[in-house]
Amino acid sequence: FRHHSCHRMPEVEEDAVQVAVRMRVFNGREKGANARRIVRMENLERGSKTYVEDPDTGEERDFKYDYSFQSHSTTEKGIGEWADQDTVMRDLGVPVLNAALEGRNVSLFAYGQTGAGKSFSMLGKVGVPELEGIIPRSCKEIFKRQQEETDPLVAITIDIQVVEVYCEMVNDLLADRKVWPAQGHKPRLTPKMGYVVDTITKPCFNYDDIRTAMEFADKNRSVGSHALNPESSRAHTIYQINYQRVLKNEQGKVAQTIQAKLNLIDLAGSERTDSAGTTGQMLKEGNAINLSLTALGGCIKALSEGKKPNFRDSKLTLLLQASMTSGKVIMIAALSPASICYPETLSTLKFADRIKQVKIKAAKNVSEDPVAELKKAMEAMRTAMQTEIDQLKASLGGDVDLSALGGGGAEVEELQKMLEEQAAAEARIQQDLADRIKQLEETAGDRQARASEINTQWSGALGGVSLTRKEDEHRPYFINLHEDERIAETLVYAFDQGATTIGKANKEDPPKVELGGLGIVKGHCTVHVEGSEVFIEAHNNSKTLVNGQKITGKTQLVHQNRVWLGNNYAFRFCHPDYERYGEGREEDPDFFVAIEESAESTQTPGAVVDADDPLGAALRHKLAEAERKVEQANIIATDLEKDCVFAPKIYENRQTRTTDVTVHVQMGTQSLVWPWEKFLVRLSEMVTVWSEWSACEARGEAYQGREIQDDPFVDIESQLIGETDVWLNALANMVEFSAETSILSVFGQVQGKVHVEINPCDRNGNTGPWDDEDDDLDPFVDDPNDLLGKDITFEVKIGTLHMDQAVTGVNGVPKFDHCFIRYKFDAGNDLESWSKTKDLSTGFTLPMDFSNKHTVRVTKDVLQHITKGRVTLQLWGSLSTKVLSDGGATPTSARAQSRLEEKKKQLEQLEAKVQELQRKLSSKNDLISQKNKELLELERQIAAKKSS
Repeated sequence: FRHHSCHRMPEVEEDAVQVAVRMRVFNGREKGANARRIVRMENLERGSKTYVEDPDTGEERDFKYDYSFQSHSTTEKGIGEWADQDTVMRDLGVPVLNAALEGRNVSLFAYGQTGAGKSFSMLGKVGVPELEGIIPRSCKEIFKRQQEETDPLVAITIDIQVVEVYCEMVNDLLADRKVWPAQGHKPRLTPKMGYVVDTITKPCFNYDDIRTAMEFADKNRSVGSHALNPESSRAHTIYQINYQRVLKNEQGKVAQTIQAKLNLIDLAGSERTDSAGTTGQMLKEGNAINLSLTALGGCIKALSEGKKPNFRDSKLTLLLQASMTSGKVIMIAALSPASICYPETLSTLKFADRIKQVKIKAAKNVSEDPVAELKKAMEAMRTAMQTEIDQLKASLGGDVDLSALGGGGAEVEELQKMLEEQAAAEARIQQDLADRIKQLEETAGDRQARASEINTQWSGALGGVSLTRKEDEHRPYFINLHEDERIAETLVYAFDQGATTIGKANKEDPPKVELGGLGIVKGHCTVHVEGSEVFIEAHNNSKTLVNGQKITGKTQLVHQNRVWLGNNYAFRFCHPDYERYGEGREEDPDFFVAIEESAESTQTPGAVVDADDPLGAALRHKLAEAERKVEQANIIATDLEKDCVFAPKIYENRQTRTTDVTVHVQMGTQSLVWPWEKFLVRLSEMVTVWSEWSACEARGEAYQGREIQDDPFVDIESQLIGETDVWLNALANMVEFSAETSILSVFGQVQGKVHVEINPCDRNGNTGPWDDEDDDLDPFVDDPNDLLGKDITFEVKIGTLHMDQAVTGVNGVPKFDHCFIRYKFDAGNDLESWSKTKDLSTGFTLPMDFSNKHTVRVTKDVLQHITKGRVTLQLWGSLSTKVLSDGGATPTSARAQSRLEEKKKQLEQLEAKVQELQRKLSSKNDLISQKNKELLELERQIAAKKSS
């Protein structure tokens, strides 16, 4: 072999970013809402175009990408060429695979709203060859090429890691959830491969090994998603396949090493959150929940603009840094073509368009002496860190004695921190070198032993979930249903003859099937298999539903029955003798069937909507979702002993002029209203708090709770108090409007009154009065059409706000503080942004003293708006500190207070018993002392007699 320098520059590939979009068929929800297709595609000589139509205006926008895959219809004309799984693999999968085998880090993203078809492109239907997705096909091809390698001096090893990023915690999906670190795994920087996490790395020797690992990871994720639903779609999953090809020379020394990371990334659902009416705190909370996507978007934006991205903003971007800066990036954006999903589809197309602007040079990870190159990279890390420290020392005046400087100054603290980081980095460098040498020296036998140990760990890790589904399907079984296609039908619980107990984990009487999460109790239910008949029996007043109806005793199950356990576990029951013990349905019922019949049995009184109306059908689906998620919030509140009760309500959204869902919150003694988006944000935080509490419960520790500003059950932020509508038709004739108008809550209750004026201005910007009807400054017009094409100016004045003390007061104290009014118009230039009064502190009479002038060019839309439209004024405020401090909306619940009083009473009783026992003990001691004295006296008398 010819000697090669280990300092060779890596080969690079220009324009290493490719973007594809793919639209799917309509799902059941979209068909039920009578949605229509608004997306079409077109292949160009170079690249493709995707068009999306605004269902309200008919306006069509187009976006250009590398590939546009039309997987909606094989027969519909004019929407693009049909693309199946083979097409997607040919255009995306093969280039991904080739790049990885050449030694390039590759990241393949799947992006889009939940249910848009991400998983079908990535995973497909495993076991059905023509429907398998990119991931299983790529994995099969990797092992096929490994088998085709005939050089005896070449060794190829393949490992897999699977992690999820949820709420900024990195969790190992190949490990038992019981051993997960409380705060997740911490990414660490390595010289050659960027940031890595020390999670289980499973050696794979064939495709079945990698398939089994992925199936275990998916089941592990599903178990957690059911326990912590509703935020299953907030977790990002990274399947990382580590490929290494080692070529040795005839002397047995390493001559060349090719390394690559193939990241197959299933991003969380990218649902758009409507920010209208949200406060800064709400947006901050929303970003915290979806921080990874926000950070990823920021990094992509910076890369597209040629700027340095901040990968430290999230754990996801840290893990993908190596691929996004020197690897190949391919993104497939999944689209729903349905009109009811237009905002999410447009948002996805825009995100994909930003990705397309990114320019990356993909480098090959090929080395002739890997250990020498690693040492060189480590030395470069040391040098860079030392240079930074030397520069900071110089700014402090040369060599410094930190102990002599004491604690003074930010620069000294920064230097101290740098020195500590240097020491930690040095330790990591040495560990990385040792790990790399160990990896290169690891034998096939070592890898087999490691794989066997991992398989043993898996055998009891999932609480009764079948790991061999095909073998278990000859028995009766439950299979999970879920709204997220990544999670649905991944868990199988098979039942043997006799009784199978199901419930929450407990040491005293452990169930055969262990479930965790909201609404699951100890001894939840039992499944009885009696010959060929199967029954389910509910215990402890548990929430156990069959076909949407709660059961209290023993109920027979038949094939295709839907079973709900607790709040989040939905199953379909499957019987091997389905022809004899079945419902006779042609298609297996899915999650949406289960949720619909569940919602019908628990529907809020007065919340009936017209299912035949497309808008009514969509609202009905949203209300069903609201019922389920509100129930989750109430269960969490009960578990955490929060004095909060939630209830979904239907109301008319004055801003959008549509009927919508909101959530009524009884928080202590206070009643609040949360918009649906705000409730979802809060619910996500509630789930996180509940999981923290649950982990403490499992460890037998007391949960300390959160500070009031971080407690999702306490609302200290600005919220919508009420709204009032002001009609604009007077402005169409340029005449004055002045009135005191009532402010109504979203449920129609009067909160107060406010004086509002809208006054037209003349050409000098004055609002009159004008001398007489013939005054040429008077802007009055007989015909509103005379305003077309002209600029008009008008002034909005908001006077004194009078709050209704009976409604907005608590024991004579104003309920709200920092009140302000805001408004915006629906048409015309600057009028589409919010105008806002000043904040006023507490009081029932608040002088707003607000005025603002607006100038707008009158178009047909503007004329239509001022002739027949209205402007909505919104009153906002936050709960006053007085109300909060008096316990009106604090997290301490009456239940918790009652339990505390009970504990005090029990303690007093115990203390009384202790005192009684101490009294009796003292009496016994006195008696013993007396008896001892008598005994001594008797002994003395006996001794005296003996002596005499």
